[in-house]
Amino acid sequence: MKRLEDIPKKQSFKIPDGYFEDLPTRIQARIQSGEKKSSWLPDFSFVLKLAVPIFLVGIISLAIFNKLSKQEDVFASLDSVPTTELLAYLESDDITTEEILENVSFTNAAITKLYQPQEEISADSLNEIVQQYDFNF
Repeated sequence: MKRLEDIPKKQSFKIPDGYFEDLPTRIQARIQSGEKKSSWLPDFSFVLKLAVPIFLVGIISLAIFNKLSKQEDVFASLDSVPTTELLAYLESDDITTEEILENVSFTNAAITKLYQPQEEISADSLNEIVQQYDFNF
């Protein structure tokens, strides 16, 4: 087995004379002169730093716009269906109230609108609602 002391030491790299003595002055001179590393490609870093966020914002806003426009189309098509047909569909189908409530998400405004205080609803308006929807008691 060879020992480390038996392996000959040879210097494979040669440092020029006075390299480390001149290094700080060369670095300082390069900084002060504003010398850049030459490249065949122009510096696109500023353009990329500006373009990438703008591109991402555009993609995100386009996705949100598409999602909102699809939701509006669904609501518009539901508005065109008469209430009597919607009620007839719900009554004829085997959908329970629990199933409907599981698949519906309510906003705070919708919940507030649903739970109006009883003092604000008059007896006449309740009778009109009963007659309009033909509730059978």
